[in-house]
Amino acid sequence: MGTSIEVEAGLRKASGSIDEPGSTSSIRAGYADGRLSRVAAETIAALKSSTWWAFLVVVLAIGCVAYADNRVEGVSLGYLYILPLSFSAILLPSRLTYPLVVVCIFFHDLFGPPIHHLQGRILHNLTALIGFIFVVAILQWFVAQRNALNELTRHQRDALLKEVELAAEVQRLFLPRSDPEVAGFEVAGAMHPARVVGGDYYDYIERPDGRMRLVIADVCGKGVAAALLMSATAAAVQLETNEPRKLGDVARHLNKELYALQDDARFVTVLLGELEPRSGRLKYINCGHNPALLVRGDGGDTIWLHASCTPVGMSPEMDCSLEEITLAPGDIMVWYTDGLTDASNRDAKEFGTERLLESVRVHSGGSAREICDDLWRDVAAFTRRDSLDDDLTLMVIKMKNVTEPNAFPPFSD
Repeated sequence: MGTSIEVEAGLRKASGSIDEPGSTSSIRAGYADGRLSRVAAETIAALKSSTWWAFLVVVLAIGCVAYADNRVEGVSLGYLYILPLSFSAILLPSRLTYPLVVVCIFFHDLFGPPIHHLQGRILHNLTALIGFIFVVAILQWFVAQRNALNELTRHQRDALLKEVELAAEVQRLFLPRSDPEVAGFEVAGAMHPARVVGGDYYDYIERPDGRMRLVIADVCGKGVAAALLMSATAAAVQLETNEPRKLGDVARHLNKELYALQDDARFVTVLLGELEPRSGRLKYINCGHNPALLVRGDGGDTIWLHASCTPVGMSPEMDCSLEEITLAPGDIMVWYTDGLTDASNRDAKEFGTERLLESVRVHSGGSAREICDDLWRDVAAFTRRDSLDDDLTLMVIKMKNVTEPNAFPPFSD
């Protein structure tokens, strides 16, 4: 009951508002304005549509052929209607194309050479109709096949992209999720693949004795194949690091495992290190990788940690020498792949080691994470490109100015 009263009250209010002077005309005017606005919007949308522009071109072409057929005497130009009809069959839907076929037959009969016999006239137009429809049907079949192939290709591409994205997610599982906490040191890293998946790898693995294993690797090539080999490299490095082996033995075992997995066409450059936070000593083996950069905090000479042996997986045996260097408070070390120094701008100029050194010195006052992010921004600003030519990976190790010896756990050699 209450609902009916409310409805009646609402109706009275509505009727009262309508009966007011000028209300009816205003409603009609509003309705008319809304309708005109809708028609105008639909007209503008139709004009913007490429279908109607193609339809207009086809109609103009049919008119030109009809005019030429009318002006020429003694010769029929009806076969020229095939040209605009072919254009219509490719670009326009069937609901527009077949009415245009009828229009072409009408013009063909109207402006063609006169045929006084009715049977001959019917046969002449029927032959043209069959020919026009045959050409239109063949072209429409071809367009349908092309569209079906494009749709199939798009579905296959989407499925492949999903698989590649899944591979990228799996690949990210091998990378560190956060920066490690090392007493007296700051360590940060980042990888920027040139494609969805990349062939670079970096990691920092803490050992029970307080040491930290550092590794950065670059697989020859890029893309899915390089990413698969990178995953194998990451798994082998983590497996070897968990074993109580010396750094030289880790490199040799890693070489044997990767050599058995691939052919001679691919190899992996690896920079493997072991950091002793208490003493600041860094033992490392550079297997054909880019030389790491060490910038002294006291303004001393810059040191490059060059390679001492061939890349991993290139030969069945590998003889690498173990190098050692001692870090001091304020020292900054940058490990990187060639995607950083080889990054080029639009003028084909490379970022290079000199810009790398300059950038590290400019940002040396920040933390390891800040230096890592600033280096990436400097490379991006230098290249001014939307994508990289090669995977770019870097890792920054910075020794703090203030050390706390009691914070280091003891370990034995």
